[in-house]
Amino acid sequence: MPLPRCGKILLAHLPEKERADVLAASGLQKLTPHTLTARTKLEKNLTEARERGYAVTLEELEIGLHALAAPIRSRDGEVIAALSASGPAYRFTEERIHELAPVLIKGAEEISRRMGYLG
Repeated sequence: MPLPRCGKILLAHLPEKERADVLAASGLQKLTPHTLTARTKLEKNLTEARERGYAVTLEELEIGLHALAAPIRSRDGEVIAALSASGPAYRFTEERIHELAPVLIKGAEEISRRMGYLG
C-alpha cells in the first residue's frame, strides 16, 4: 500500500489494532527504493512522527519528491485530516523540511483550533 503524502501521519494516529488491520489488508508495496516496506521500520517511523508531531516522506512515493504532514484534530482531539507540504527533493531537502515543520504544525494547530479543538 503506498501511503499518500498525508497517509503516514493519519496512519500514525490510528489505534494499534486498526493500524495493523489496515496494513495487513493492503500490504506494503515498494514504489521506489526508499519506500518503507518492512513493518518494523514503518512502525518506528510512525512512532517518530507521533512524537515529533509531523511525518516526513523522502522519495518514498515518487523519486524526487519529499513531503511532510501534520495532523488536524477534531473538537474531541481525534486526528481527522492532515495538512501537508511537498516539493522537489533537490530544493525541499530533509534539513529544510525540519526547518519548516514548525510552520506546518502551527497551521495544522490553527485549523484544529478553528474546528473546536482546545488541546
